[in-house]
Amino acid sequence: MCRPRSGVRALAVAALAAVLALGAAPGPAQAAPAARAVQGERVHQLSSSAAEKAIEAAEGQKGTPYSWGGSKPGGFDCSGLVQWSFKQAGVSLPRVAQDQVSAGTRVSYSNARRGDLLYWADSGGYAYHVAIYLGDGRMIDAPRSGDKVRERDVTSYNLAGAVRL
Repeated sequence: MCRPRSGVRALAVAALAAVLALGAAPGPAQAAPAARAVQGERVHQLSSSAAEKAIEAAEGQKGTPYSWGGSKPGGFDCSGLVQWSFKQAGVSLPRVAQDQVSAGTRVSYSNARRGDLLYWADSGGYAYHVAIYLGDGRMIDAPRSGDKVRERDVTSYNLAGAVRL
């Protein structure tokens, strides 16, 4: 979901991030490039055709109302739209924004490519919003309550970077 979480889950995510930052060796599921990510696994080198299928799926949902916790046509929140769109392309992603950000390799926004995930984070580094980058300063997302899935300019406020799957 797209709102910050606290407590045990946040602590567990922070601990996992710290272990990964220390250069822990990848496990067997992490060693080979793959088109799928299961909770805790990383995905690298997503094919451009899979990224295009995910973008096409997201674009097909333009106008769908924002629904906090929504993860299917009829109502999406930001991470629900991303998860559903990539699933249509055969790529499994975790459900919440912070976990989706951890499913790939972080890159700077200036190095973002079409199909990368963009994410926004609070001052503690917790990702609270995610979108699919379309290129040329545009993205598609489910912005907020009362809004709809739409394509729009990338907003820079709290933009923390991009994630390449």
